[in-house]
Amino acid sequence: MEVLDCACGSGFPSLDLYHLGYNLTCTDASQLMLDRFRRKADAADVDLMPIQARWEELETLYPERFDVVMCRGSSLIYAGTWDSDADPDWSALEASVRSFVRCVRPGGRLYVDSTQEEDLLLVDPAWEEHEPRTIDGHRIELRERVVSEPDAGVRRWVVQLGIDEETYEFERKSHYLPHAKLTGLLEDAGLESVDRAVVDGERYAVFAGRKV
Repeated sequence: MEVLDCACGSGFPSLDLYHLGYNLTCTDASQLMLDRFRRKADAADVDLMPIQARWEELETLYPERFDVVMCRGSSLIYAGTWDSDADPDWSALEASVRSFVRCVRPGGRLYVDSTQEEDLLLVDPAWEEHEPRTIDGHRIELRERVVSEPDAGVRRWVVQLGIDEETYEFERKSHYLPHAKLTGLLEDAGLESVDRAVVDGERYAVFAGRKV
């Protein structure tokens, strides 16, 4: 089975799927993530070379090639915002999903995950504290919170990063994407039987649909 992981990041779950016998094509727009992917693939003795490509390029690179296309890690909500810190533009979501679907063979499936609905409703969430770590002799502390602004169609991801005695704060914006709107996006792009997929242990809400 031919599978495209179009937000492959550092290699999860592509490396596991490779070991299960799937024929993987892996892409990501981030060179940093691709470098991490290659290191993890080498360590796992996996002969899998990821490709740097943006989502809007995929439909030209891989028209109707895959049995399954997946965009995991709640990546879709950052379409058009992550690397530019631009305000969310709905057309970027539409273009990305259309490109995904055009890579799917007729009868194939697209899997996309997104924020859990209960997390979308948190307009003033508490900070999430991560366990401190020591990396290359430096103490690293990380806390983050994601604030929803439904009327503006925006979620703001705020991170405070401590490195030894210094603290840095940065923010990224994403789309505020309720599940009903995500389902509509997938159907408008040419999928049918779009529904929530139950995945044990999954942090995000997974949706899948079949290409007509």
